[in-house]
Amino acid sequence: MPLWPIVQHALLWSLILSAVLFAGVLVLLRFNPEIMLQDYPPDIRAKHGPMSERSRRQRLPAGLLFLVVLLALVAGSFLRLREITGGDVGFLAAFVHLAAMFSLFNLLDWLVMDWLIMVRFQPRFIVLPGTEGMAGYRRYWFHFRGFLIGLPISLAASLLLAPLAAVVF
Repeated sequence: MPLWPIVQHALLWSLILSAVLFAGVLVLLRFNPEIMLQDYPPDIRAKHGPMSERSRRQRLPAGLLFLVVLLALVAGSFLRLREITGGDVGFLAAFVHLAAMFSLFNLLDWLVMDWLIMVRFQPRFIVLPGTEGMAGYRRYWFHFRGFLIGLPISLAASLLLAPLAAVVF
């Protein structure tokens, strides 16, 4: 089986995954940006201080919801991938699919969520109280570094999940 149809399928599903998860993150930030405190630059985290007990309690259900949505979308993509591969999703197809899907998601997270929304437009609801105007919100390198860290994580996750996906689907 040629790999290009698998890559195309993964890229489409990565766009769907990105749209759904980005919308969820924006809603979460609107509701309580402190839940994502660990994702802010160090100077902002230091100025803001420790996470409140309320936010700490909200993190687990929010994280579980995001994990369920992520798994559901990945599973949905594999159900369709099974049709594309003629019912045989082997290790290579699963790995290529996951690597393309996760890598594009990582790229879009960096370009759309981090640079465009966080750095460029910076809506008020993402700014933590008491950290208004801080330089950390404009640090491109912090976000690019996160993208670079995400690349090997995307590949490692794909390598670990591909055998499971090949068996299940």
